[in-house]
Amino acid sequence: MMAACLPFTARNTAQARRLEMDGDHVPLFRRGIRPDNIAEERSKAESIANMLSQAITTQHLLYASLGSAEYMEFVLKNPFNVPQTVTIHCDDPELSVITSTEEWHYFKALTRSPTPLEENMFHLEEGAPGPRVYLRPKESVHIPLKYQSFLCDHTMALQLFLLEHWKLPLKHPNLTLLTLLTVNVEPTPHVVDQTFRLYHPELCFLKKAIRLPPWQDPTAGDPDAGAYISVRCSDPNIICQTRMLVPGEPQDVYLKVPGSPSPHIKMFFVMVFTDKWMAAPSQIWQIYVHFLERVDVSCVTGQRTCQSLVLRGKQAVRKVKCFSSHPTEIEVDPDGVFVLPPAAVQELQLKVQPWHAGSRFLYVNAVDVENQRLVTAWLLCLNVHQPVLSKAFEVCVPVGGGRGSSRKITYTNPYTSSRTFLLRSDHPDLLQFKHDKFQISGGESYSIGLRFAPSQSPGSVEILVYVNNLEEKTEETFCVKVNYS
Repeated sequence: MMAACLPFTARNTAQARRLEMDGDHVPLFRRGIRPDNIAEERSKAESIANMLSQAITTQHLLYASLGSAEYMEFVLKNPFNVPQTVTIHCDDPELSVITSTEEWHYFKALTRSPTPLEENMFHLEEGAPGPRVYLRPKESVHIPLKYQSFLCDHTMALQLFLLEHWKLPLKHPNLTLLTLLTVNVEPTPHVVDQTFRLYHPELCFLKKAIRLPPWQDPTAGDPDAGAYISVRCSDPNIICQTRMLVPGEPQDVYLKVPGSPSPHIKMFFVMVFTDKWMAAPSQIWQIYVHFLERVDVSCVTGQRTCQSLVLRGKQAVRKVKCFSSHPTEIEVDPDGVFVLPPAAVQELQLKVQPWHAGSRFLYVNAVDVENQRLVTAWLLCLNVHQPVLSKAFEVCVPVGGGRGSSRKITYTNPYTSSRTFLLRSDHPDLLQFKHDKFQISGGESYSIGLRFAPSQSPGSVEILVYVNNLEEKTEETFCVKVNYS
């Protein structure tokens, strides 16, 4: 019984070899053909082989988008008067034969294909180049095929061009070519449902869990669709998986992304499927990971802390300006545009003055203002502590009426000489000062005028009042508890 191959080669290699040899397998130059004619004879042989290949080739154009499975059927006919066992061979994993009867039935129902379905039609054998199908004399069958790609090339996403699949050299020369299918795939844009932008220290693995709320895919038509939730990533170097802990409860999508040097940005897509056979993504997420140089800063709320950064020049002269993610809490010196010569070192001074305790991430970017390109980025990892309280006050403010309330608290200069002080608050929307800067002589007292904003609902809030010197170092901290009633 002869084994044939659907498809996938440019020509039959055994056939080409026979065209280069005579009937007695004598090389051409020994039969009187001059060596300079050997190349011409070989070219003719290749042309004949290409013509034979084209005669048995079927072309198919396919429009595909990221993560979506495109279903097609190829009619395979046994042209001989004897039974044949046909091996379907393909080196490209993105284009495959659907060998599962259940999966075949699913895609036929999804695409409303009226062609017949035959159970257990394919024979799978370990080590074989592909699935095999038995054909009676002159019999025709429909071969179910599926094209699905989870990879996304950035160039391919911007430009449309043709990719050929299944047109690969045959690696099993003992099989005779029966027919050849060339599938031309034209990528189409895909929809992005959500975009995530993550920041992480450079050269460190990012481990992130993104909560996936339970939902039912309206295209699946399966009330238990949530039980088949699975994920795929467009970058094969990224680990992406999900696990269902309790049915009906939210799931998490776990990511493990290899680190990169600063200021590299890694972009990839995560596809979420809610049907068993992953016909089409229910959601596509676009994820950006910014890898930044890490800077650890320990500080106290309301007080300024200075930190030095080093910016190194590259090959060309740049005009650079620094920007922070929280300009009310971070000042960068120099704050304007400065020239960064090649291979030069520029020291930057950060003035960090946070207003809330806890661990936080802030960002500082150095940008080439002429080319609008990122030069370097820093990830500030703040560990902010609560200040030591000097005094505590409690104030009652009436609710409603559109009117606030005024109070006064006394501050005494602990120094023997005259000093100038600055007033700061962690809730500037609720508390304003009559004067946010004052000067008093040594040992004297000053009445700080407080103006509380009105509230339309009852409740209470604690407001911290900082008395700082001109270097924004905290001299004393007052806690004012405001009761709105």
